[in-house]
Amino acid sequence: MATIEFNQIQKSYGGVQAIRDFNLTVDDGDFCVFVGPSGCGKSTALKMLAGLEPTSGGEIAIGGRDVTDLGPGKRDIAMVFQNYALYPHMSVRSNIGFGLKMHGLPKAEIDRKVAEVADILELSDYLDRKPRALSGGQRQRVALGRAIVREPSAFLMDEPLSNLDAKLRVQTRAEIVKLQKRLGVTTIYVTHDQVEALTMATKIVVMRKGVIQQIGSPETLFDTPANLFVAGFIGSPGMNFFRGPVEKEGDVAFTRFAGARIKLAVPAGQLPFDNAIFGIRPEHIRIGGEGAEIGLTLVESLGTEKILHFQTPEGQEFNDADTAADHDDERDASSMLARVIDDVRYADGQAIRVHLPEDKIHVFNPDTHTALRAASGQVNT
Repeated sequence: MATIEFNQIQKSYGGVQAIRDFNLTVDDGDFCVFVGPSGCGKSTALKMLAGLEPTSGGEIAIGGRDVTDLGPGKRDIAMVFQNYALYPHMSVRSNIGFGLKMHGLPKAEIDRKVAEVADILELSDYLDRKPRALSGGQRQRVALGRAIVREPSAFLMDEPLSNLDAKLRVQTRAEIVKLQKRLGVTTIYVTHDQVEALTMATKIVVMRKGVIQQIGSPETLFDTPANLFVAGFIGSPGMNFFRGPVEKEGDVAFTRFAGARIKLAVPAGQLPFDNAIFGIRPEHIRIGGEGAEIGLTLVESLGTEKILHFQTPEGQEFNDADTAADHDDERDASSMLARVIDDVRYADGQAIRVHLPEDKIHVFNPDTHTALRAASGQVNT
């Protein structure tokens, strides 16, 4: 087990800078997830840590040892890939023990270690099978076994579940989390799926265009995002955004949504502009009461849970093409969502009242897109 440190890491390909000012400490035993849209640099950062890509500047340390210029075999790490990278002609037993064999361990010790790992991963009954005789989930467990058996200082995982179907992905990610907690090995995991990040990580690093946007626990990123990008990327469905006026009475600020006046948690002194961008998560919108009246455009029923679609009030749409492209979000600026769990039957076109609780509204600077509510976690803006 070991602490991992990135210090001012840079990575360029020709004239294109893929990673910029990457600073991060992953504590001993952490399960750290790098998450972000395609092309944000998360896999590049992992490959530099593994020694598969050279850095263009900065230092990388594992367990206090500078490994920046060391080859992959000298870094005491084990990597798990999305395509499993198993040897098809070898049995499960031989695949798991291959690394130990290459290091010259005695056969008896290899057999003992492989048996222990197979027992942990519930692969004991499959040791003499070839990879082609296994399911996708079993193959991934073999790949994990090959990493575990080496007892490395750190595990590096590059989108290891992307080839599995939805049900198996949920099951396998739970197995990986339990396994990591049992072994206590520092783990860095790369994914583009923010649901994986939220359910697996003790620490999340959100990246965009080669720059760290925020570092924090799943709860921190969900409750207090540092900026508009993090707010929209973390959460499923994503956060709703709308534009609104800023009205002030002394040190108290208000905005309006579909005509309804809403008090803001941010003091008026922190809002030196007439309009701002506001956000609220679908699950925080309340139905009923004295809120604004809106008409539903679509109702998605998932049993007890429903996703209610309605139009953003006219003139309050927030549409930022650059941000939307990074979110891979098909919703346009004229649509908002409410996520409800109740026994009420809703219908397309139905008029309902929506209430936006003041303590659940996020306020963003309209120029810099940074959050105006204090956010914990490391921020790079």
